[in-house]
Amino acid sequence: MADGIMQRNWRVLIADDDPAICTLIDTVLRKGPYEMMTCNDAESALVAVDRHGPFDIIICDFMLPGISGIDLIERLRASENTRGVPILMISGHTNYAMDGRAKNAGANLFLNKPFTISQLRAAVNQLLSSSSRLDTYTGSPANR
Repeated sequence: MADGIMQRNWRVLIADDDPAICTLIDTVLRKGPYEMMTCNDAESALVAVDRHGPFDIIICDFMLPGISGIDLIERLRASENTRGVPILMISGHTNYAMDGRAKNAGANLFLNKPFTISQLRAAVNQLLSSSSRLDTYTGSPANR
């Protein structure tokens, strides 16, 4: 892990309607220099960004109730306040057209569920250690 990542706490917003995934991400990242806020839908995530932002990274699910994860990313990218915030999209779907939609919407990385703890940590560290916007995807070997 780069020295810059360990020098401060990174603020992470998680938008996922699956409590088990939220708990997993929260548990894994709380062991590091992270402060987490969890929302179970895109609308709540947008409110959190307005009220509690800025966040250093946003992790969102592709499939969310109400506003989709794609729509959430598009709204975040349209706002001056969140345009440059790294976004990790996660999804249990392996439809490659969905992966392309996430990339086109502005997701920096894509991680397929189920993912390992090391894959999650690596994706978060990669996004936080990068000083410029990434267009890299991870997940199944077919995505690489």
